Amino acid sequence: MTARKKVSATKRIRAAQKRARDAVEEGFNDLERRMPSNMRSAVREMGKNLRGFQQQIEKNRKDREARWRRFQTQMRRDGVRLLQRLEKALAPSASRARSSPRRKKR
Repeated sequence: MTARKKVSATKRIRAAQKRARDAVEEGFNDLERRMPSNMRSAVREMGKNLRGFQQQIEKNRKDREARWRRFQTQMRRDGVRLLQRLEKALAPSASRARSSPRRKKR
């Protein structure tokens, strides 16, 4: 027996989204086939509107995730800079005293 191949969370989510979209499409196609001919155009229009709405939702989700990644990156950079400043401020003064002595003014 072979072990199940691990799949990343992103791929699992994308696969689930595709299955959900396919199920909705199949449902609308089935509904369209069952409707009388004078109502089919309304069902087609509803499906078109739903696809447009799904595309808007997906675009907004991607934009939100991109903004969140940029925000996280910036916060990490700021945190590193702050830690570096703190380390520099708390460094022992002996390292500063080893620097070359100042010349006396004449």
